[in-house]
Amino acid sequence: MKIIDCEFHYYLPELMEYLSTRNNAPRYYPETKVLEVRDKICAHLDGVTNTYPIIDELMNFGAERVAEMDRNGIDIGVMASSPALEELPEKECVYFARKSNDAVAEIIRKFPGRFLGAAVLPTPYVDEAIKELERCVKELGFKYWHTHSNYMNEHLYDEKYLPLLAKAEELGCAFYVHPQASDDKDMKEMGYVYSSPGLGFGLDAMKTSLRLILNGTFDRFPKLRMILGHLGEFFPFIIDRVDNRFEWIKDEEVKMKHKVSYYFKNKNVVVTTSGNMSKLAFECTKKAFGIDSIIFGSDYPYECLSNMMKFMNSLDLTEEEKEKVFHLNAEKYILIQ
Repeated sequence: MKIIDCEFHYYLPELMEYLSTRNNAPRYYPETKVLEVRDKICAHLDGVTNTYPIIDELMNFGAERVAEMDRNGIDIGVMASSPALEELPEKECVYFARKSNDAVAEIIRKFPGRFLGAAVLPTPYVDEAIKELERCVKELGFKYWHTHSNYMNEHLYDEKYLPLLAKAEELGCAFYVHPQASDDKDMKEMGYVYSSPGLGFGLDAMKTSLRLILNGTFDRFPKLRMILGHLGEFFPFIIDRVDNRFEWIKDEEVKMKHKVSYYFKNKNVVVTTSGNMSKLAFECTKKAFGIDSIIFGSDYPYECLSNMMKFMNSLDLTEEEKEKVFHLNAEKYILIQ
């Protein structure tokens, strides 16, 4: 069975070298393999979840990455940049976005049929981001745009990003809202795990994605498609209550024309399995949104690829359902330019 992994992370080595020269976050400490994602909030990338330290796997653009795919039965990995780049000053942001996308284009050429590209953009600099998105789609053949739930003090739901979202719809390019560490003071006081993978990631991605829906983004751009990881963040569990509250309590700030669940049913929002190996969560997502809305993503190398594959194979799915999750849904909804 063909397997496409739609969340296959990387960092450009040259970007990490630059981050090691900075005096403030985002900053990288190569001697300890620590990435300071926010002031005094540090991610330790020296752990081993697969074959060798996470940071080394992230920066690998060679045969070792392909070998890891082969060991786990992954046919195609969609290369997606991990966070930090979008938070840099304009000159560096534009430069490293282009360099990162070129590096992905090169690994696609080097290993035919094994990789696809998700664009990383200098997102806060909208005019430059539009240019780079067009280049990635039209010249490099990339399939969607991988962005994050915040850019320090800005978010994709801010009005300034409307032209970029309009361009994404025009190009038929979906966008993946991947979590980033919260910049909330309360979250940061409890350290990295609380503010990031333990809770903050999900909260921040929920805030940004729900604001995009409530703002009427998908009414304005009805062909636009958003991708959420972790089996839809918290949406499957609370979708009925969200619908109920926003229908019952009228709010002038809410611009959407339909219930929140409509945008999931209409496939304006689809979800991946990345980083969530819970059978209960999978069943909840399947019942809430249907098997047609679920796409395979591993969150490699932050998650153990072999464990993710064992989890996927342990699910009580028919062959038809497995085909949908492992490649057909991705091909239908997010790999379609």
